[in-house]
Amino acid sequence: MPALSIPSPRPATWDGASADALTLPWARAKVIVLVCSVLIAATVRITALDTYGFSEDEINKVEAIEQYRAGHFGANAEHPMLMKLAMWASVGVADRWNRVAPPEAAISPETAVRLPNALAGAATTAVLFGVADMLFGGSVAAATALIWALDVNAIGINRIGKEDTFLLLFFLLAVFCYERAKQQGVADVTGAQRWYTASGASFGLMLASKYMPHYLGMYALFNLLTDPEPGENKPHRLRHYAAMAVAFVTADLAILLPSTWQYMASYVRGTMLAHHGYAYAGALYVTNVPISPLGVPVTFYLRLLATKVPIVALAALVPGVIEMIRRRHERGFVLLRVLAVFVIVPYSLMAAKFLRYSLPMLATIDVIAAVGIVAGLGWLLRKNWLPLAARISVAIAAVAVFAVGLIRAQQAAAPFYSLFENVVGARVNVARPAFPEDTYDYGVREAVAGIVSVAAPSAQIVSDAPAVVAHYVREQSRPDIRVRSLSMDGLDVHARESWAIVQDEHLTFENEAVVSQLRARETPWREIRIDERVVAQIFRLPE
Repeated sequence: MPALSIPSPRPATWDGASADALTLPWARAKVIVLVCSVLIAATVRITALDTYGFSEDEINKVEAIEQYRAGHFGANAEHPMLMKLAMWASVGVADRWNRVAPPEAAISPETAVRLPNALAGAATTAVLFGVADMLFGGSVAAATALIWALDVNAIGINRIGKEDTFLLLFFLLAVFCYERAKQQGVADVTGAQRWYTASGASFGLMLASKYMPHYLGMYALFNLLTDPEPGENKPHRLRHYAAMAVAFVTADLAILLPSTWQYMASYVRGTMLAHHGYAYAGALYVTNVPISPLGVPVTFYLRLLATKVPIVALAALVPGVIEMIRRRHERGFVLLRVLAVFVIVPYSLMAAKFLRYSLPMLATIDVIAAVGIVAGLGWLLRKNWLPLAARISVAIAAVAVFAVGLIRAQQAAAPFYSLFENVVGARVNVARPAFPEDTYDYGVREAVAGIVSVAAPSAQIVSDAPAVVAHYVREQSRPDIRVRSLSMDGLDVHARESWAIVQDEHLTFENEAVVSQLRARETPWREIRIDERVVAQIFRLPE
């Protein structure tokens, strides 16, 4: 199927001949591939969503939902409302279901809160397919959908209650609508305006998912590079930006509250930080924005990609990057380069870095890998130095190896997708924690359950996930147990009975000395593990 071709004073598009070079006969079945990919993506993202207890970030969302129910919409104001509104709806549906469903079919609170993200991650499969189909053709689109559906790192991020999944979904939807408008606008400028307007609305929903306006700038730069003189084939400016503004404000009404701006100002200044430091690769780093790029090392995301992306996908990047260079003036490859450079480089220079920020990078990597596998197969099938039967056999074997590699990575990691490492990571990421939020507070729920079953009346639990601990203490109906922050409050030596929950992912400059002393002087009462990795230690402290 020919890809998008837009007249331009520069060779910025992928013409029909270029698309045909990367189109294989089975691309006619792309709709079937898309449906199967979405079903696979949904299944692996939804299954066992409550394997992890809530993380600190997710507890903030749980508390925001309770505030929304009471009519207060200024909670958790450093983030927009759209995802929290979806979570609120999901929790409401789960509550109604649980009132009539048998106990074994009840939906857990963790599942209800995370379900919108899992569904959004699955929906991203279809949108990513659509973008790739227009820019690279049906074969690349089908390969992209399958790779994303099984992307073990994307699955891990899609299964937590954070805004990055919604951000990527609506950014890609905005790109799809804009590219669709460009395509239609070649022959029908007036009819294309509805797609341009839909693109503006999608960008508005993107901003209502996470305050990341620089994605607008990246896409504007891409259009400037590929189509500097679009003529009449461009959005009606007022209608486009009006749709963006209406969608944004409608999905994020809290932006109109003065308290939201006050909260965000305090958040940006760092006055709300309770503790400092980020434990990466066995060392603590400062994450304050003003010291960028001197915080977490700039190699963070490159190391993440090198050690956590399946080897077969890394191998497919080689021919994909070759195609990016060879077809460097074509529209789709310009977009890939803009995304690769303007996502990885600025994020790498920021002092603070997080695993979940890599989601747009992963989508870009998946498209490049899809281009690589399809281009490599096309090259192989065109060569005459092997008999046709042999070429087909080698191509089938290559596809099988690639698919098996992705499936094995997904199955080996399930349900702890965020802990996945490839063979490079197993050798390189020796110092723990290599990536601290790998475990997303797994073990805190289990630690609290163990403690409250034996804790004396009026005991205290000290942790640097205090909101999570407090939530599960309430669930266990132990209002007598006090919860304290290890970094802010330290250990209370006068307490009748104290319990400390220690996690590598919550090591900070404030608690580093206390944690070291605990580990040196005390034997853990219990350790919670994922396979051989200790993710939480429980210390029972004498009076």
